[in-house]
Parts: sequence; C-alpha cells; structure tokens
Amino acid sequence: MIDVRSQHIEVSKERRQHPRLEFRCTALFGHLKGVLNVTDLSLSGLFVEVDDKKGLEPGQIVSLAIKFPTEEKAVLVKAKIANVNKRGVGCQFVEVGAKSFDAIKNCFETFRDTLPLG
Repeated sequence: MIDVRSQHIEVSKERRQHPRLEFRCTALFGHLKGVLNVTDLSLSGLFVEVDDKKGLEPGQIVSLAIKFPTEEKAVLVKAKIANVNKRGVGCQFVEVGAKSFDAIKNCFETFRDTLPLG
C-alpha cells in the first residue's frame, strides 16, 4: 500500500501572470455564431464557454468583442487560444489597444474585491 498523502505531486504548473477573477459577461468569439459567456477574466486573458469547439485549436488567433458591464461599447481584442477543454476555450490577449486595455483594467479593478484573500 502506498500512502499518497505523504507524496507531493504537482499536477500542473500555474502559467498565469495575473490573478484570475471569476466573472460573467458576454462576448462574440471569432467566427463562431451567437453570443458566448465569459466565465473568468484576468488582465492577460479570459475563459469563454464554448459548446462546439470544432476548428478551435491552441495557438490559433481569434478576434473577440467583449461586452463588459462597466463599458458602453464592446471591447475589441485579438487573443491566442491557450487551451481547449470540455467547458470551453482559454484565451491569452495578444493585441489589445490602449483603450481596450483601459476598459479591461477598469472592469477588473471594479470587480477585484470578489477575489479570494491570500
């Protein structure tokens, strides 16, 4: 019998540069039809729930129009797909204009109090 409680196994290495905020808003995602749900946000990326992931591959660059509750207009960015899993697609921002970055930062700062302490 092996006591796994005494063994430290690192499942995955954290690659995020910024804290992630559990967050809900909507987005138009690349060539996909319909409005999709964003479920978390950081200053460097986000996660989008996607049912049909056909044609979405890690490394692919996509355009996003994100509707933050703190902004009147949708924020336009380009992002690289970092991962694809059962729930959806994780994206890393690669082209973000100054106004768009300010909007992302404003939204993040507005809702950052929901981050766990620690």
